[in-house]
Amino acid sequence: MGSKVKISCPYDKGYESYEKYLCKKDCGSDDDVLIKTSESQKNKYRINDDKTARIVKTTISDLHSTDAGKYWCGVSKNWKDIYTEVKLELVPDSCCNSVTKIESYAGYSVSFSCPYESQYQNNLKYICRGTRPSMCLQQELITSYNKQHGRFRLDDDNMSTKFTTKISSLTQRDSGRYLCGIQRNSDLHLFYAFELKVKDRCCDTVTNIESYEGYSESINCPYENQYQNSLKYICRGNQPSTCLQNALITSKDRENGRFSLNDVKMSRIFTVTISSLTQSDSGHYLCGVQTNSDHDVFSAVELRVKEWCCVRSTKITGTVGQPLTLQCPYPQQHQDNRKFLCKGDHRNSCRDMVTSQNRFALQGGIYSNSFSVTITKLEEADAGTYWCGSDSQWRVGNYTKIQLSVEFCCVKSTKINGTVGQPLTLQCPYPPQHRDNRKFLCKGDQHNSCMDMTNQSRFTVHDNVSSSSFLVMIAELEAADAGTYWCGSDSQWKIGNYTKMELSVFLQHTLGTLETNNPALYVVYVVTPVLLLMCVLFILYKYRCSTVKGDEATSRNTQNKL
Repeated sequence: MGSKVKISCPYDKGYESYEKYLCKKDCGSDDDVLIKTSESQKNKYRINDDKTARIVKTTISDLHSTDAGKYWCGVSKNWKDIYTEVKLELVPDSCCNSVTKIESYAGYSVSFSCPYESQYQNNLKYICRGTRPSMCLQQELITSYNKQHGRFRLDDDNMSTKFTTKISSLTQRDSGRYLCGIQRNSDLHLFYAFELKVKDRCCDTVTNIESYEGYSESINCPYENQYQNSLKYICRGNQPSTCLQNALITSKDRENGRFSLNDVKMSRIFTVTISSLTQSDSGHYLCGVQTNSDHDVFSAVELRVKEWCCVRSTKITGTVGQPLTLQCPYPQQHQDNRKFLCKGDHRNSCRDMVTSQNRFALQGGIYSNSFSVTITKLEEADAGTYWCGSDSQWRVGNYTKIQLSVEFCCVKSTKINGTVGQPLTLQCPYPPQHRDNRKFLCKGDQHNSCMDMTNQSRFTVHDNVSSSSFLVMIAELEAADAGTYWCGSDSQWKIGNYTKMELSVFLQHTLGTLETNNPALYVVYVVTPVLLLMCVLFILYKYRCSTVKGDEATSRNTQNKL
């Protein structure tokens, strides 16, 4: 749709001055006549009589499917007109049966060549975007007349009968269909179709590699035989157009900091080794091979550097001022290796504790395939992450990660007695610098798992600032209140900043005061006396009964005698 066609009809000599016309259908009426030479133009029809060549040329513009069919070129005569039959067939305005596909990358250049026959050497060549041949010439991007237009260049090589179009500085917007056109004297030009795909990233397949911090890793980059002597290089990212200018290393220098490149031409593989890996080395890499074409050849690699971590991991808790032993297993083949224990969040920056601290003593265990490190007197600052092993290469599985926690044991400790039903006041000193700290009292065998008692209504905290101590008043003591308490003013539980109290609760009884903490005392001091008292009362009762009976018998005997 929208294109045009020329219909040429020759006629015999002697009819130069006669009127010519173009008609359709049967040409039986004036309605069938589309245009005459006396009109030159009518609607979308244009006619021209070349009397020298004796050819009538008619142009039909803005073609539609309804324009297809049989036409007649007529020459008017007095008796019977002369007709030449013309059959017009319309084909879809698209091209072509075969399409050549080309791929390139953003920022690169691309070229595609269009062959033609030798008879068209001097004809106009051009290129356009799209698939409509009818619109290609009027929408041309470049022709063989101007040869250079912006990013487009056209070179016509008459010797090889092909013309080449080059597009530089590609962007993804350049992707799409292109037509190479060769103008012919007829209305139908010759065309070749190309499909260009401009990629923003590389590549369709990516090789995944995993490694660990501190290790070395090699990336293998294969290439084809014809590139044995070409420049090889590697860069970070996935932008081919900037890869060479941002190369980390090339086959010219072979060594650059932590990167080294080795090209094994016999196996057609070049290898890039990265040493002392860090997590920041993770990401995409491109292996590049320089070619003579518009773009180099690439293969893509994704490297993932995992956080350095051991296979074995353990958690240990120690007490300030007490000795502690750390146990470290090692493989049997490492019996003669140097053993180590170092401290730090990361193994590649940890400090050797055996050589730097005299409190740390290492002892080997040849037969048990383990060694131990004893800390003679644990300090608060010893808490943290430790690494022990027997492999200077820090290979996974040859070391142990130890997370050491240090607990404090209180300095102040006291014992307090109380009575059920009576009030009790507990006094807790604190340092002057903790005047504004929150004060607490909790109950439990261990300070790190005790239950806060100040939330209960019977427990009230009163801070005596002048004496650097606070009071906890228990309104009415209960038997269940007996146990271990911890009071202080330091949520970090630093040594000296809290007090341990052992509270015993007693019951007040007429027979004495009984401690509620020991149930056996109930048996000794309550149950046994009650049983003895009951026995005495029972004996007195029996004695009383026997005495009364004896008196009654004596009285009866006396009466009988009288």
